[in-house]
Amino acid sequence: MVDHPIGYFPARLFTNLDKADQVGWGGSTVTSGNAAAPPMGSGHFPDGDYTHACYFKYVSYQTASRKDIGPGIDLTGTLNTAPKCYNVEYYDDQGDHVGYVLQFGGPGRDCDN
Repeated sequence: MVDHPIGYFPARLFTNLDKADQVGWGGSTVTSGNAAAPPMGSGHFPDGDYTHACYFKYVSYQTASRKDIGPGIDLTGTLNTAPKCYNVEYYDDQGDHVGYVLQFGGPGRDCDN
């Protein structure tokens, strides 16, 4: 497993954030005006093949005792504001070579939301 934090902020910078009850991973796209939504990642919907859509592997959060925990499927939820254009899939623990995996992306275009 890769052992370098991503998205870590020193506690001394945020003294009012001593704990969290939610964490999140994902992606977003931005377009101007009425333009078609751009692709997210490679433009493929998640399909379990990590060569197609964007993915995070070794998804985890850290407890107060500094233990890394991979969130079980029962602790996860998804938020997708444009399901015609993008999708997200959480695959739980996939073993030693990738751990807990989240895959997301899509072709964009006219989302009709």
